Amino acid sequence: MENKSGTPQTNGMNMKLITHYDIINRATELAYETFDAPTDDHIEWVAQRLEWNYFHGLGESGATTLH
Repeated sequence: MENKSGTPQTNGMNMKLITHYDIINRATELAYETFDAPTDDHIEWVAQRLEWNYFHGLGESGATTLH
């Protein structure tokens, strides 16, 4: 995404390349640390939240909080 000046809009993203594989691995680790018996749905939800967080420069904050 670009802003009106034509420069990339990174929203504070860490410019280190994070792959989907990295996100899934970290989501699996977090799910097993947080939930008693995590399912694939838990891991997928955490992965989606991590991806959103990383895009917005938020790191892992709140990635395992379920509402």
